[in-house]
Amino acid sequence: MKKIMIFIEGTTFYTKPFLFLFSKKGYVPLGKSIDIVNDAFNSGNEIYLCSYVRKYRYHFIKSIMDYYKINYTDILCRDKGEQYSDLVERICPDVLIEDDCESIGGEKEWCITNVNENVKKSIKSIIVKEFKG
Repeated sequence: MKKIMIFIEGTTFYTKPFLFLFSKKGYVPLGKSIDIVNDAFNSGNEIYLCSYVRKYRYHFIKSIMDYYKINYTDILCRDKGEQYSDLVERICPDVLIEDDCESIGGEKEWCITNVNENVKKSIKSIIVKEFKG
């Protein structure tokens, strides 16, 4: 069993600008991403979904994941003052899957970029093309 952390927006879901902040209609699954996540979960892996939304909007993003019937261990959202690297370091996943963040600045925006080097060594980082699933 592995701990797998997957970024939601841009990696498993296409997000429609502005609409994604307020509505389920703003989140569109990419390719077979839901099947892939559910297969990994059903195979006994822990699945941690990481979202762009802040912690105070946790119930919103949870409602979207539940609407699409995605199986997961937990949904991770940043609290005020937290960075994505804080979430990665807290969970210490075996595998981190995220998109290349091409539309917002690339590598400097990746979750893995600012993770402590000692923690980073133990994580298999998989970067996929943004919005390609």
